[in-house]
Amino acid sequence: MIKKIYLTLFITFLLGNFSFADEKDKWSISIGQFDVNDTVDSSEFRLELLYGNNFYKNNYGLKPFIGAMLNGDSGKYAYTGLRKDIAISKKWNFTPSFALGYYDRGDSKDLGYNLEFRSQVEFSYAMGESRIGFNLNHISNASLGDTNPGTESATVSLIRSF
Repeated sequence: MIKKIYLTLFITFLLGNFSFADEKDKWSISIGQFDVNDTVDSSEFRLELLYGNNFYKNNYGLKPFIGAMLNGDSGKYAYTGLRKDIAISKKWNFTPSFALGYYDRGDSKDLGYNLEFRSQVEFSYAMGESRIGFNLNHISNASLGDTNPGTESATVSLIRSF
């Protein structure tokens, strides 16, 4: 079931020809909970730079981003990836994204490998020049390591143009 959901999101992400027509660069600041599906969770803070222009002038509306995450147990994750902004209405936006990056566990959960992949869905609501977003993401090493426990996070984001 989960694989079907990811496949549907991936196809929508790549082939959908509808996008949020905003070409401004943005900052996204997120706070929330790291490892929400486990008994040992912690806080999470993220900072992302969301580029407004399409990646290599593609026609699919794929836009690059870079980011860094720090959790309450000193786990760190630096990543880069692609996202697609999909306008649901004038106020609501849906943004799936995929990223890869380097994870340093600190005293946090051992994810089994330093190279980790992140898939995320975000629903955001426009409030003037800003948006408030609600995010769910999954980080895992795609079985590159000996173990692949993965983790999920739930956050709230403030997204603002600069």
